[in-house]
Amino acid sequence: MGAVFQCGLIIFSRHLRYIARKLKRSVMIPQMQPSQEQLERVRRWYIRFKNINDGRDHNRPSEHYQDEVYAFFMNCYHLKDFLIYDPAANFSKNKVEKFINNSVDLSLCADLCNGLKHLQLSTDRSGQSPRFANRKNVINIGSGPITISVNYSVDSSTGYIDAFDLATRCMEAWEKFVSSD
Repeated sequence: MGAVFQCGLIIFSRHLRYIARKLKRSVMIPQMQPSQEQLERVRRWYIRFKNINDGRDHNRPSEHYQDEVYAFFMNCYHLKDFLIYDPAANFSKNKVEKFINNSVDLSLCADLCNGLKHLQLSTDRSGQSPRFANRKNVINIGSGPITISVNYSVDSSTGYIDAFDLATRCMEAWEKFVSSD
């Protein structure tokens, strides 16, 4: 199912919920398959990451931003499980794992996720031993609300990688993979 159709389905579902509340009646909303739901979840985490990277209202402790960045990479990598185990997705485990292994970006994502989940990386899928490194906070205290942008970097054996650029490439890879079915 294409990204445009999925986004249209979400907007349509939200519109139906709005109408149901106004009419005080229940409405049957088309259900997405688990893999589609996870892809949408990853897209939402990506948007949060983008807002943190580009700048957003600074209305909570900075640790929350880091949590959202970590959550993006964890959800992004674990999309694989939804693609493998959702019968409607129709992807074999071998095909998904091969795709990740052949993608430098998704292999880095896998290593970041597993390093966060297990405190240290025991199996280096990418061969680059990535870990989150520096972050640059820019706070704007000019006119209007206080805003913050936080740029994260990943340290790997090949050098520093901008974490948001990596996230963008991971999203592009998954979008291409799921649309190829």
